Amino acid sequence: MSKRSGRHALASIGLPGSDTSERDRAHGVVITDAEDGAVFVEWFTSRTLRETAATEQREAIVEGPAALLHRDGRRTMHQAIAAVLRGYGNLKTDVHADQGVLVKRLPILPAPEPAPVDLPLSVGEVLSEAPSPMRGFLTDQDDSDDQ
Repeated sequence: MSKRSGRHALASIGLPGSDTSERDRAHGVVITDAEDGAVFVEWFTSRTLRETAATEQREAIVEGPAALLHRDGRRTMHQAIAAVLRGYGNLKTDVHADQGVLVKRLPILPAPEPAPVDLPLSVGEVLSEAPSPMRGFLTDQDDSDDQ
C-alpha cells in the first residue's frame, strides 16, 4: 500500500491527513513508510489534548480525563483505521497497541480455475431439463402426420 492510496482511502471517509509528520505538531492521520513496502498509520489527537495529557502524567494523575481521552481515543481510532483499510482490499493490518497500525499489501494469489464438474449449469441447460407442459403431449403419431 502506498502512502498516497492510504491517505486517499482514509480521507474518503472523513479522516484528515496531517499536513506534517513531525510528531510534536501532527494531528490527524500520519502515514510513514515501514520496512518491506509496508506503511505505518498513526492517529494523532490534537496538540492541546496531548499537552494536557502529558501535564497530567507529569503531575502523577495517571487516570486524568485528558490522559484517558487521549489513550482511549487513539486506541479506538487505530481500530477504526485498521477496519477501514482491511475493507479497502488485499491489505493486512496489525494494530500495535497505542502506537498505530502497520499495513501490508497481501500478495495477489490467482484463484484456481474451477473444474468442469464444479461449473454451474447454463441457463439453456437448466431450461432444457425443466419440466414443460408440452413434454409428453406430442405422440409418435403426430410426427408421422408431416409426411
